[in-house]
Order: sequence, then C-alpha cells, then structure tokens
Amino acid sequence: MKRIYTYFLLFLSTWLLCAQNTDSGFNCSTLIIGREASAAGYVIVAHNEDDGGNQIINFYKIPGKDNRRGQIFRFKEGGTESMPPHSYACLWFEMPGQDFADTYINENGVLVTSNACPSRELYGEITDGGIGYELRKLIGERAISARYGVELAGQLVEKWGYNASGRTYIIADKNEAWLFSVVRGKNWVARRVPDNHVAFIPNFYTITDVDTNDSDNCLASKDLVNYAIRRGWYNPENDGKFNFTRVYSAERNLTNISNIGRMWMAMNLLSGKEYSVNDSFPFSFVPAKKIEMKDIFDLLSNHYEGTELDDSENYKKGSPHSNKTQNICASHQQMSFIAELRPGLPFEIGGRIWVAPRRGCVNAYMPVYFGVTKFSEFMTMDNHEKAFELHFKRDQSIYDRTKPMAWWNFVAVAECTDQDFIKRYPERIRTKNNLYNLYLKMSTKLEKEYLPIYKKQPEKAEEMINDFTRQVVNMAIVENNKFLKKYNWQH
Repeated sequence: MKRIYTYFLLFLSTWLLCAQNTDSGFNCSTLIIGREASAAGYVIVAHNEDDGGNQIINFYKIPGKDNRRGQIFRFKEGGTESMPPHSYACLWFEMPGQDFADTYINENGVLVTSNACPSRELYGEITDGGIGYELRKLIGERAISARYGVELAGQLVEKWGYNASGRTYIIADKNEAWLFSVVRGKNWVARRVPDNHVAFIPNFYTITDVDTNDSDNCLASKDLVNYAIRRGWYNPENDGKFNFTRVYSAERNLTNISNIGRMWMAMNLLSGKEYSVNDSFPFSFVPAKKIEMKDIFDLLSNHYEGTELDDSENYKKGSPHSNKTQNICASHQQMSFIAELRPGLPFEIGGRIWVAPRRGCVNAYMPVYFGVTKFSEFMTMDNHEKAFELHFKRDQSIYDRTKPMAWWNFVAVAECTDQDFIKRYPERIRTKNNLYNLYLKMSTKLEKEYLPIYKKQPEKAEEMINDFTRQVVNMAIVENNKFLKKYNWQH
C-alpha cells in the first residue's frame, strides 16, 4: 500500500510535466486479441480513447480514389510524400485539433489506432519537421495488410523522423495484429501478437525482447540497439539482454501507478493469475479462457472495483471517475470501440466496429459496419476533405452545446450518471445490455439480407447499411433522452 501512495505522488508530478505535451499524457488503453484467443475466432482490437479538455468525435467514410501522377500529400510540419496510384477507402474517427487521437480502418481490413508511450529521447533526428499526425492516415490509405502497414510505418519514420516523444501504434488486420512502438527521431520496433495471445497496453512501451532474426514476428530499425549504446542508455556488458521497454521508456511513465494499475488490472482479469503491482508484466499472454464480448465490455468499463485503487469504494463515495489512479475507463475517455475484423465475409459487412461515444461504461456500444458510406449530419461535420483541411483550424464554436450534435447527448449521459453514480450506473448497464442484445438481433438480420444482394445491387446494399446505422444511433439517443428526462438533466 505504501508503494501505491508513492506511485501516486509520482503521478501528480508527472501530470504537471505532461500537461504541456499532448503526447506525454496518460491517454488511452488498448486490448488486442489474437484470432485463436478470441471465442469468436477472429482478431479483435478494443480501445479506449482518452484525451483531456473539450473534445468532440466526428465520423467519416473516405471513399477510395485514384490519384493523379505527381500529386503530393503535405505534412503538417512541411514535409511531402507522393500520393500512391490509388488510395484505399477508410473509416475515419476524427477528433478535431488532436495530433494523435484519430483511428483509421481501411477496405483491406487494416486498422490503426494508438497509445501515448513517452520515451526518454528529447532530441532525435528529424527531417523537414518530421512525421506525426500524418502517419496513421498514410497507413490507412496505403496498407494492404497489417504487416505492410508496419513496414510502411517503419520506412516513413526512418525517412522523416517521428516528431513526438513516443507512441505505440496498434496495426491489425483480419489475420494478425502488431504493436509498432516509435521513439522521437528515427528508431522504432514492432512485434506481432501471437495468434493465441492477448496484449494490453496502457501508456508505456510493452515490447521487451527484440529478436530481429525472427522477422516473421519482430521488426526494428537497424540502429535501435547501437543508438542506445551511443547515448549511454544501454551497456551490453553490464545490462545483459537488450530490453526495449527498459532502455527507451520515460522512467516517469514506466513507474507510474496509473500505468501499472491499468496493466495490473487487465492481467488479473484476463490471465487467470494473480499479479501484484510490483510484478513484471509480459508483452502478451495466453488468456485463462477464450475472450468473449462480455469480457471486453467488462475490461473497458473497469474502475478498479473491489481493489485498493478504487477510492469510490464501489461508488459509495461518489463516481469512480474521480479515482486518483487513472482507471481503464478514465474520466477523460472520449470514445470506446471494439473492432471485430471478421474474415470470410466482404469487409463491408465483415468489418463491424462497436462504438460508444464519450464513455463506454455508461453509453451503449453501437455497431457500425465498414460498408457505411454516410453518417447522420448529427454525427459529423462537413465532408471528409474539408474536415482534414480544417482539422487544426477549428475554433471553439464546435464545442457549442446548443448545436444539434448527437455527441452532446452522449456527453450528457456521462455527466448525469456521474452525479449519482451508485444509483444511476446500474440503470445505464441495463440499458446498455438491452440495446446490445437488440443490436445483435438487428445485425444478424441485416447480414442475412445483405449478403445475397451486395454484388448484384451494390447501391441497395449500401443504403441498407446506411439506414441501419441511422436506426442504431437513433435508438441509442431515444434511450439516452429517457434517462436524461427522468433526472431533469439539461444538455
């Protein structure tokens, strides 16, 4: 217990340091499930996107397109890349103004999202301003597979230099999932999650062993080890086997209880073993049983219930989102999603992403299929081209709650629940479960009707998914409004 409070003091000092650096905060938790570790038999990526301050999430479908010869893509900091002959269609979950919060999923089933993992590197080699925000977009529009996405990311980082402290990108497809960990400058490492394993990531690097002789499962920049030796971070004679996490991590994040606590909680919930916060945690592990959707929902919604880290004492002392140690379901969570990358189906219907705006512990996960081509005007702003152009140029008016954005409805539910969590949370769980069961039935019906017609009548099939998406969102909002009206909550 004494160590826990020591870590808490470290957390406070770290927060003050990190508040001035958007890539150094305690942002995001991610669970990666290999296809053989999943009860459903396919790769699943579950992610809580955590970002402080005023935020809003927009949803876009970027159509695939052929590009003109000589057309260029310009980076935020000035660098340019030639456009490929063809850019793949993508789902884009956008958070205006943020460098590292967006998620892309492309028509080949390649997903890219990320977690902040600050490094010890303060300088690093950067060319023409380097690459940061653009990396995931380039992967989304160009990757034909997860491995291709990893290799492309490595090439781009080595060419331009990564211009933020450090980060781990989750790059997955229908067959496999990789963690791509990058350090400010031009060094990186990537490891494949074994098919029968799961991996969990808070906000520190989790890749330890680096074996580039096993190129099927591990890739890295050529200078990764030698660079660390030159900087005095690693001495092979004294330090033993090279450990990427230990060598490259920012110490303040590696030893912080808000990171250790989340990792400890995930390990104990899924591994079938009892870990201590003082233990070393593996890169990935075989779960105690094959992971089902309920297990994922429970993990993503965890607030340290039943442990010493739950200051709310099972909600008796208020909302657990006021816990001093950051939860997996954090106070500053802006979106939670569970991406089912299902093989054996056209990805328009095989790519099913369950999305909960704002906070997933109280808002229903709504199924969004990759085949959607149009979101409700209340779920988005402008079109995808204008959104990308204005991503860093939006003014504060986008956070005006009087505007008819569905986002604020989900925000209001989170705020209303927090006011009297112990009484209102059970009600929200019932609503979530009821909607999930109903959505599953609706999804089964949609998929059965969709498959016979998607090749013969693609426009009709497309409209079926668009109608389904509108219906799903509207149903969630109706239930939200009942809840808000019951407690006279204004939003």
